[in-house]
Amino acid sequence: MDTELDRARKDALSLLRQHKVGVLSTASEGHLHGSAVYYTVDNDFNIYILTLVNTRKYAALTANPQVAFTVFDAQVPRTLQLEGRAMDITLDQEAAKKKEELFDVLNSNPWFYGPITKLDIVETAVVWIRPTWVRWADYAFSEAGSERLFKEIPIS
Repeated sequence: MDTELDRARKDALSLLRQHKVGVLSTASEGHLHGSAVYYTVDNDFNIYILTLVNTRKYAALTANPQVAFTVFDAQVPRTLQLEGRAMDITLDQEAAKKKEELFDVLNSNPWFYGPITKLDIVETAVVWIRPTWVRWADYAFSEAGSERLFKEIPIS
């Protein structure tokens, strides 16, 4: 049976797969930081990013692994907001596969490469964002009213 929540889950995953860039928000030592990042996603809303270990972003997410992640589609107004816990999985077996997927995303533009490819690559880290809360909003096709517009997607 295809419930409204099932459709919302499918639409939210579809949005995440259609896009390649989201905003990662971190907080550390009283400072807030937002970074545009390239990412990949799996069927359980796990987000994977590649970053340099000598960045403010990496320092913030290792100091305080509670993060937020947002993707927005301006063409068909929809957004996905996610909160979760970030973890460096660079040394895990899964990291090599995720790194390949992330390089595919970084190299998917035929004219330009992802910004990380232009930086001094000292050492990279594959970061896994395990979601604890996901909210989907479809501003284009949902009926008016906050109770119909926002859908919290259960995390398995």
